[in-house]
Amino acid sequence: MEIIVGIFTGAPIWIWPLLLLLVLLGLHASKTRELLILPYFAMPLIALTNVPTLLAQSQPERAFLAWGLAYACGALVGFSLQGRWILWRRGLRAKVTGEWLSLALMMLLFWANFANGLLDALAPEVTALAAYGIGFPALLGLASGTFLGRPLRIVLWRSQTNAPLPNS
Repeated sequence: MEIIVGIFTGAPIWIWPLLLLLVLLGLHASKTRELLILPYFAMPLIALTNVPTLLAQSQPERAFLAWGLAYACGALVGFSLQGRWILWRRGLRAKVTGEWLSLALMMLLFWANFANGLLDALAPEVTALAAYGIGFPALLGLASGTFLGRPLRIVLWRSQTNAPLPNS
């Protein structure tokens, strides 16, 4: 029990407000909503949270390569999935159905980075393994990449002239 308390009390204080923000964003994404598509393009910035983790890997070049390839695959997955959730787009506005994937992926990225820091502190020999140095960055890249594919799908979605007017 003492170890668990130490893990959570030893984490930087900014971690917990970040977790709260991610949960709130994920809950917001679970609701059908109208949105401006331009702020949607901020979603890929979540990938920047991976950079310190990738730089800390035993072979950062290999980590960035695995991450980059998986990121491209994730973008394709996100592009494909987003088509299920777009109800309409008119100009710079769109309406999307609620989905839980955003929350799940944000939690995956948050807790994977948290676990990586913990594992690096408790068992650095594991994080130094080649399989870990490829697999872990690939997991982060795949999850992060979906946040690029989704806004691309929205902006490329055929604008509908018969779509309901916003707020109608």
